[in-house]
Amino acid sequence: MGRSRHGFTLVEIMIVVVIIGLLAAIAIPAFQKIRVSAQNSRFINDLRVFKDAVSQCVLETGNMDQGSSSGTVAAELQEYLNVENWEKGPKIGGDWDVEYNKSGVTLAVGVHNPTIPADQIAQIDRSFDNGDVNTGKIRFIASGRYYWVLED
Repeated sequence: MGRSRHGFTLVEIMIVVVIIGLLAAIAIPAFQKIRVSAQNSRFINDLRVFKDAVSQCVLETGNMDQGSSSGTVAAELQEYLNVENWEKGPKIGGDWDVEYNKSGVTLAVGVHNPTIPADQIAQIDRSFDNGDVNTGKIRFIASGRYYWVLED
C-alpha cells in the first residue's frame, strides 16, 4: 500500500514562489509607469485650472499681489480658485506659485521646487508642450521654478 500525501513538497512550494516573483517583477514596473502617468496628468490638469484662474484674476483686477510667497494664495486670487487645492501643493511636490513681473516674465503660474526627477519633468513637457523645458509655454524660468508662462 502506498503512502498518502497530505502536503506540498519543498520543490512545489519553491516553484510557486518563483512564479509569483516573476509575475511581481513584470507587474511592478507597469504599475509604476501608470502611477507616474497619473501623477503627470493630475499636475497638468491642476496647472491648467490655476493658469485659467490667474489669467482671469489679472484680467479683472489688473494686477497680482507680489508679496505672496510660494504655496500661499494672493488675496485677490482667492475668489478665483480653490484655495485648499492650491495649499495642498502639486502632485509633483513643491509649492504652487505665481510670478508677476519677476524672474524674467510678466506673468507665470507653476511649481516652485518640484521633487520629481528631471526625466519626469521632461516627460511632462513632452506630453504637454514642445519637449524643451527651456522654451515653450511650460519651462524653467529660474532655478527650481517650473512654470506655465502666460506673458513674457
